[in-house]
Amino acid sequence: MKPGEMWSQGDYAAVGDRFAAAARRLAETHVEPGTDVLDLACGPAPFAIAAAKAGARVTALDAAPALLDLARRRAGAAGLAVEWVEADMTAPPFEDEAFDLVGSTFGCMFAPDPAAMAAELVRLCRPGGRVAALAWTPDSAFGAMSPLARRFLPDDAGPSTVEHWNRPDSVAETFAAQPVRLASTVLAVDVVWDDLDQAMSEITGGNPAWLGIRAAVEPTGRWPELVADLRDLFDRMGHRDERGFVLPVDYLETVAAKA
Repeated sequence: MKPGEMWSQGDYAAVGDRFAAAARRLAETHVEPGTDVLDLACGPAPFAIAAAKAGARVTALDAAPALLDLARRRAGAAGLAVEWVEADMTAPPFEDEAFDLVGSTFGCMFAPDPAAMAAELVRLCRPGGRVAALAWTPDSAFGAMSPLARRFLPDDAGPSTVEHWNRPDSVAETFAAQPVRLASTVLAVDVVWDDLDQAMSEITGGNPAWLGIRAAVEPTGRWPELVADLRDLFDRMGHRDERGFVLPVDYLETVAAKA
């Protein structure tokens, strides 16, 4: 299945909207008026929309038509101009050094060849510009989901590509061949649902990646066991307050300044 087909399944935005504050924070911290910004693997495009609100000239790329349509409607409703491009993030159809800031919020971490993805991010960035990428840290609830699922998958696919983006040392290896200076910061976002049942329903029943996991695990008869373990993970790492069920999730912000 092609990436665009996979990420058009289910309802990625239902969960993605719950941690969109991380993307908006990236824009607030790094976007300046009048700069050329690319949101790579934009999804419902909270980063692109926040960058446009900040006065940047914004291009947003994703392989999933359904997510692009949703993002386009949201930007239009806000009266914001964004150039939308449907393409695979690993082969973006842009000239070298086209952007001042190339950002990817929890997107490029899924690229099948991390080093090649890093090279592409740097290729698109102008000298003196920056590449910024967000990825869930391995000790966070979201970061722990992939290793948990791998224990139940019938075929061992090996380590997740996310592991190349979620620790400073692994990020340094991923960008080792690139002319950049790296800075990494661990930040956190609260992901809030009405209750734990709603969290489980959205993750296992709507998240495109988990729909694929379910299709692989269900024939083995172990799907209920995996769901129970995921529920236990969320229950241990989350808490309840006046907002509902709150899951604090750490993520690594990597900023690569191009020489």
